[in-house]
Amino acid sequence: MERFGNVLRLQAMPDDYDVERETEFNREKLQTVIPNRIQELIDIIKGRKNNSVDTWYDDLIIKILLSVDRTCRDLLKTMDQESVPGAAWNARNLLELWVWIKYCAASQENARRFYEDALRDMEGLTDALSRLHELRQVPNQFEASARQKIAEVAREKLGLKLLDGNFARVADAAKSIGLHPWFSANNIFLSKFAHPTAALVLGIMHQTKALRNLQAMLTTDGVYFAGKCVIALAEIALSIP
Repeated sequence: MERFGNVLRLQAMPDDYDVERETEFNREKLQTVIPNRIQELIDIIKGRKNNSVDTWYDDLIIKILLSVDRTCRDLLKTMDQESVPGAAWNARNLLELWVWIKYCAASQENARRFYEDALRDMEGLTDALSRLHELRQVPNQFEASARQKIAEVAREKLGLKLLDGNFARVADAAKSIGLHPWFSANNIFLSKFAHPTAALVLGIMHQTKALRNLQAMLTTDGVYFAGKCVIALAEIALSIP
């Protein structure tokens, strides 16, 4: 399996790659630069919140900002854990957050759809838990009350008589805003390291000399997408009346 690592190094690692410099650059961005900018944007939105007609939209953007911050902190932790899958997983999450941010920024309708999809996700979780109970032959005592609560929130908080359709998928969102080529290529690349693929299990994770460089490269991908998230969120925050 040594050839797997060799192929990876030839494709991804330039001869003059300085892993120490790259690591310190990423650490500064994740530890200081990005969190500080996120807090600035949160303060801007909160400072205008009382004057906003669509408070749900403000809340949505703030929660996305907090999600980006949380994912960056998770990515930062992987830098001291020698975790290639962890770095890839968090980088992929930041890629998806970037797509959702651009999707929400494209129109109020998109933003509202993503906002309402929180309940569609909960409905999907309820369905999955119901199937798990069936497989284990365990009575599900909470399914009825969970579905009732979801229906109540949909009606009272969102003004929806029923939740129609499935949640929007990130690949479809990327297509609708012209980011599908970017999303598709990066999602496939990062998923090869985030999930226990055959290449990861049989080859990549055994190339100890290459793993540190590979993790730094994946972390850089995450920092790049985090930067994209913050730029897109700044455009939204600064445009809120």
